[in-house]
Amino acid sequence: MDTSPAEILRLHRWLDGTSRTGAADRFLSGWQTTHPYVGRYLGADREVPRSPRALESYSFLSDSGALTDAITRFHAKADGVVYEPNGVYVSCGSSPLLLGFFLALRELEVEEICYAPPVYYSCYYFARSLGIPMHRAGTDLLHDETAELHLPEAKSALILCDPIWVFGTTVHERQLERIARWQRRTGSFVLVDGTFQYARWDRSSREEPTSRLEQDLTFRIVCPTKSLAVHGTRFAYLLLPPAFREPVRYACANITGATGTANEHFALRIMDVLDSDESNDLLVRHIRTQRTELISRGIIRSEAAPPEAGYYTFARLDEASMRDAIVMDQRFFGLQGFQDHVRVNLLHPGWSQGADARA
Repeated sequence: MDTSPAEILRLHRWLDGTSRTGAADRFLSGWQTTHPYVGRYLGADREVPRSPRALESYSFLSDSGALTDAITRFHAKADGVVYEPNGVYVSCGSSPLLLGFFLALRELEVEEICYAPPVYYSCYYFARSLGIPMHRAGTDLLHDETAELHLPEAKSALILCDPIWVFGTTVHERQLERIARWQRRTGSFVLVDGTFQYARWDRSSREEPTSRLEQDLTFRIVCPTKSLAVHGTRFAYLLLPPAFREPVRYACANITGATGTANEHFALRIMDVLDSDESNDLLVRHIRTQRTELISRGIIRSEAAPPEAGYYTFARLDEASMRDAIVMDQRFFGLQGFQDHVRVNLLHPGWSQGADARA
């Protein structure tokens, strides 16, 4: 039986408290990462501007013309899609953008939403708190071409994740084609939680296929700090239809307040890296190497699906690694059919420490 939304929220509430204790170093499913390129990506040798004028004023990432220009240039190059400046809204992380979308649903004339699992647990939290009905549109994962997706034949909204971050897999292009046809037929909106986009392991193309969904009906969250695995600075943005920017902007601005000069400084640096010829190639190679080492050391015993993006895989771990570990199994994501699998952070700091201890 699928885990209910209420149980998913209970599990994540427990995890939030447990993972912040002294046992956090054993949180093998967690979000803390380490890799050799953090200083290089953030330009750690460069000082944050400290002029009195810059520091005395409220600063909003969404008001930075230079940052918006950097984002639109990146997508023109990576996806071949030109976004208007009003088709970009920048904030200090993915969660405010997700909540901003939920808060804007009424102005989008959407009364209920459907979702393709797994989605980020905050979706259940926001929907419950705001009294928005949220219906599951299928049971199978969308990396499967044949997965069934039951979408309403009336104007609605669909939430999906691409990549499917829990597994490190990507939504099959045939599924995206079906969703685009549904958009055109019903005028429905799609929110793509693309928090882990632009970290595909196949480096032959930077393009994200969700960029081909109907642009005037699609909202897409992109989180470059995840693409580079640099979490000490907060920066994410929403690509959206310009006509709906204001409802999202107003909601997000009320959630976050000002977002700070330092975040703008690092966001510009991050976009420079992503838009460079090298981009995040070094990180992607490092992630792949980490996975290979974990398999060769017998830590990863098997995987639910071969990962192809980001830095997570859903896998069975060896008994020694699981001992006293904090892990997230299928219940945390509302899934079934993956008994004994847990989400594995391939960049977890403990893996390299464990290798040192065994040497």
